[in-house]
Amino acid sequence: MSDSHPKVAEITDPALRAYYENRPLMWRNLGFILFLNLGWAVSFTVVGPLMQLRVNSLGLNEAGIGIIGSINSWAYSFLVMYFAWKSDHTVSRLGRRIPYLFISAPIIILSFVLFPFVHVLWLLVALWLLQMLFTDIKAATIPLLNIDCMPRRMLARTGAPAAILTAIVTFFALREGMALSEIAEWLPYVLGALVLLATTLVGGFSIKEPPVRNPTTEKFRPWSAMKVAWTDRRKVVQMAACSMFQTYQIVFNGWIWLFAVNKLGLARSEVAIAISWSILCGVLAVFPISWLVDRFSPYRLMPFFCLISVGSLLLFLNIRDINTLILATCLQAMVQPLYNSADIMVYRTTEPANIGSVTSTNSCLRGFYNGCVAVFIGWLIHSSGGDYHWAYILACSLTVLGLVPLYLYRRLMSRDTLQKTTGHPEPMAAR
Repeated sequence: MSDSHPKVAEITDPALRAYYENRPLMWRNLGFILFLNLGWAVSFTVVGPLMQLRVNSLGLNEAGIGIIGSINSWAYSFLVMYFAWKSDHTVSRLGRRIPYLFISAPIIILSFVLFPFVHVLWLLVALWLLQMLFTDIKAATIPLLNIDCMPRRMLARTGAPAAILTAIVTFFALREGMALSEIAEWLPYVLGALVLLATTLVGGFSIKEPPVRNPTTEKFRPWSAMKVAWTDRRKVVQMAACSMFQTYQIVFNGWIWLFAVNKLGLARSEVAIAISWSILCGVLAVFPISWLVDRFSPYRLMPFFCLISVGSLLLFLNIRDINTLILATCLQAMVQPLYNSADIMVYRTTEPANIGSVTSTNSCLRGFYNGCVAVFIGWLIHSSGGDYHWAYILACSLTVLGLVPLYLYRRLMSRDTLQKTTGHPEPMAAR
């Protein structure tokens, strides 16, 4: 039986091949990328929920929060296309991606510092949206460093050490950060800003990007990235599956803090304890799942992803106190490494020069989809009197339905392989 799985894109440029064969440089880059991502992950793990809880406490209800989330997702859909495309064609002394880190970081750091001192709701929402805007610019470019700097067949395994260290650090940072917020509201924000500043400067000036020079020959058009990414039209179906698979994870993580504080009546420090345990539990799954993703086809792992999501939903529907909250969040945390395999099955087959166009198109489609989900989920929670259960049931159902476009994509790939082998689009018995 012929193998229908796409092969990893072959590297033909000698300079680029030498870059990826330089193991000392690879590990050096991995260390600084880890340091950079660690600072940002720790800061947003603490400050992100605090921002959401703060605007909610000042009067922004679930429907309003859903609208803000949808605006951000839809804006991200465009921004990720433009800035990923732009960074693909950027030529600078610092590389292709790093310049956008230095563009976005100052505004984000400033918003962290100002946020706890603003008490007017509309002004706070405006500051929140500004922070989201520049975070989107950073998110459209900087995550590409890991894909750019690491050999394709090692993407999952090189990501595993980063996930483990990040989990250990955020375990303590989340607990201490939320405890500090109950002493002085501004403390976690200011400390988070300082961490962002330090890791941005050190990481940004130390990472050496691959020698890819791809200057633009035409102006950006909104669909130019999609034109590159969807040269093979079957990728549309593949990317649709990736978007749907993330639904439950996005809804679970996006609303769990408000659910725990508003419905369970837990203090922020108590919720932090529950979620911090889930971070460590997720680490336990990183290495075995990452090995499975690299060793076997990611396609075969997605049914298990859906199965664990359903188990997490069943636990969520029975949350009554902090102990059941810990169980539900721990099981959900184990889903993240499996979801990564969905993205990896898109990126494995991409040429290095076009990685920004493919990732941006994938993120654009997912951002538009997430925006639609966010506004509907927010409305559903608010209109049901603050009942989160139906929202989570809907999200999990959409995640499981992601298996449909994935199956369709596999069928399309198998038919293409069969046609190349036999000259017929399908078996004789089926025609």
